[in-house]
Amino acid sequence: MTANVYALVAAAGSGTRLGFDTPKAFVELNGRSLLERSLDGLAASQNIEEAIVLVSENMRDHAESIVGDPINVAEWAPMTVSVELGGGERFDSVYAGLVAIQRRLSAAGEATEGCFVAVHDAARCLTPPAMVAEVVDRARRGVADGSWYGAIPVLPVVDTIKVIDAPTSGPRAGQTVVEQTPDRASLRAAATPQVFDLEKLIEANEQYLRTTEISSAHAVDRVGASPLPLVTDDASLMEMAGFPVVAVDADPLAMKITTPQDYRVAQMILNGSKG
Repeated sequence: MTANVYALVAAAGSGTRLGFDTPKAFVELNGRSLLERSLDGLAASQNIEEAIVLVSENMRDHAESIVGDPINVAEWAPMTVSVELGGGERFDSVYAGLVAIQRRLSAAGEATEGCFVAVHDAARCLTPPAMVAEVVDRARRGVADGSWYGAIPVLPVVDTIKVIDAPTSGPRAGQTVVEQTPDRASLRAAATPQVFDLEKLIEANEQYLRTTEISSAHAVDRVGASPLPLVTDDASLMEMAGFPVVAVDADPLAMKITTPQDYRVAQMILNGSKG
């Protein structure tokens, strides 16, 4: 077990695109929820000391029952798992998790220095434990000498990407217009877990809050719709703060289960199907 690595598991989303009435993280995949499977992978990596699951208010009791199940507790040991209330946007949820980690360390009389945080999507529940361990190791190596402050797994982009615009005036008003085609060779799709020096990620979050003229004290209580510019991953915050982050080639199994097709693919993978 590598000490002082915390995981924040984002599980507060509704997941309406998946097509279930149940929020995505709690949908069962071959008899086990996406949340449980994501925690299975983190625990099996033998790199995470504690995982904090970030959920919506209406799913908190259900999440507590999952993480408190004696079978799960034994399966995940020595990694411990707890539940915290997330927020209306991903940023709100992760920030709430960072505050929870700070609170735990403070109560134990410990400092944030030397700690790491792995931010993971419950929907990437097939992520191999070895990939988790590799990303943690890469983050540690950079922080050890100050070369970089985090590592993220990335997948190659196989489609040609277009930058588009929707003009509101002129002859193309109301049309979706192709503006640019980025070089696919330099593009990657970010996956999770994204692992960072804890102090640097906290600082990046606080810089973001200051930039948007919202105090950190106010942000702790932010639940619901966020007025902040949308941030879809934590590496973006590190970039904004000027903290270098390196990329690690991700395993294709780190796919995100978002649509019914993704769900069927995940079922086939677990069933060992080639079809």
